[in-house]
Amino acid sequence: MINKQEIWLAMILSSYAKKLEITISEASYRLLSDGGLSYLEDCYEALHTQSNEDVVEELIDMANIGTVK
Repeated sequence: MINKQEIWLAMILSSYAKKLEITISEASYRLLSDGGLSYLEDCYEALHTQSNEDVVEELIDMANIGTVK
């Protein structure tokens, strides 16, 4: 049975992929490799009270830390 946290995680993953214009598979890979998925799971209690857009922007910001533009 799917629980609320899994549904929320799927919505965030979909929003993240759409925002970056990448596939769900690529989004999953990126979040797994940069620790974003662990962050979402560990901080679910606080993050699920924020808007999905804010959570996605935070994930993007976390992935961009240390990169030179």
